[in-house]
Formats: sequence, C-alpha cells, structure tokens
Amino acid sequence: MTEGYSQDFPAGPPSGPPHPAPRPPLRRPVVAGLIGVLVGAILVGVPWLALSLLGGPSGQALAAPANLGGLSRAQDAIAKVDSVRGKATIDRIDKTDQETTSRVSAAYGGAGAVVQDYQDERLLRSFQLVAVRAPSPQLFAPYEDVQALGVAKPGTELVSVGAVQCLVHNAPAAPGATPDPDQSFVLNCQRTGPGLTVAVRSLGTEGNHDPQELAGIVEQAWKELG
Repeated sequence: MTEGYSQDFPAGPPSGPPHPAPRPPLRRPVVAGLIGVLVGAILVGVPWLALSLLGGPSGQALAAPANLGGLSRAQDAIAKVDSVRGKATIDRIDKTDQETTSRVSAAYGGAGAVVQDYQDERLLRSFQLVAVRAPSPQLFAPYEDVQALGVAKPGTELVSVGAVQCLVHNAPAAPGATPDPDQSFVLNCQRTGPGLTVAVRSLGTEGNHDPQELAGIVEQAWKELG
C-alpha cells in the first residue's frame, strides 16, 4: 500500500448524473389527456363527447309543425276567428315566440331552436312547443314528504311515458284518495336525445290533464322535427 493515498477513493471514473426513469404510459400527457376525454364522455355522456368533437350543437333551423295534437298555430287559430280584432294578439305572439326562440338558442350555445304557441279552434286550450337541436338534462320533481304533508300524492309528480317525461301537478287529496283529475294538470312534457330536445308546456289547464296525451303530442313533434 502506498502511503498518503486513501483506500476510500472510487475504483473507477465518477459516473454521470442518473438518467430519469421513463414515465409509465399512464403518466404521459398525451395518454392522460385521452383518458380524460374518455372518462368525461362516460361521466357526462355521449352527447357531451359528440358536441366537444364536432365543435358544438347544430345551428340548423327548426320549423314548427302547422298543427300539433289537433291544435293549430295560435296565430292561425286566432286569425280564423277574427283576423282584424285579433291582429294585436297575433303580433304579440309572433314577437314572443321569436324572442323566446332566440333565448333558447343562446342558452344552448347557438343550437337551432323553435318556439311556437298552439290553440284550439275555440281558443280555450293552448300549449307551447319548445324544440332545440341539443340534448337537455332529464326532468325531475322536487322531493315532497307526502306522509308528513298528509296528502295522497306529491304536488308535483314525475311521470314517464315511454321516452317522454312529464311533470304533473296533483290537486291536494287525503291519503288513500285520488286527486281530482279536473284540478290536476300537466305542467310540461319533454323528450331529449343526443341532437334534439322537444318539450310541450301547458299554457293553461284547459284540456291539458292527461300526461299520456301530452306525451303523444311530444312524440308527434319529435317525429316531425327529428
């Protein structure tokens, strides 16, 4: 052993800085981003993925049917009764439907939309069609504790008829009794899918008592607009 030299010196040249370990595939930004998109599609639904990839909903215009559920466009029904005296009302409905259509479209990111009021020939029954080329959330009814309230049914009830959902207002009735059908009525019905939502909203209680019938009107509009 040579005096003056330490036995602790390295046996070979010093090694360079350690190479970083390769990232696992799931940690790579591109892969992680793709997984994020897929998870988002699963959680939010296919409509979200379709709208994201296609750049938004369709702006293609929608045209309301001339007749729906046996009722005519409100403007036509009023004009048939008295076009002169009804002109101010017709103009008001025109403006209201056009302005509401613009607001619906804006709320859905520029999607094509249409809003149209309908009335029967006696001008007693009326409802409003709202349609937009975009999906919508499902309807829901707020929870009501019928036992605590001492009533037969909740004041607002969600009723499903096939692919259509309806919100029904039930008249108060004692437990075990049936709500008065003449005092109960449909608030609105809706069907929604990836590229279209169709809703019919009651503008009065006259004739709008049966969710089965209103659901059928929604289906009619769905077929004509889809």
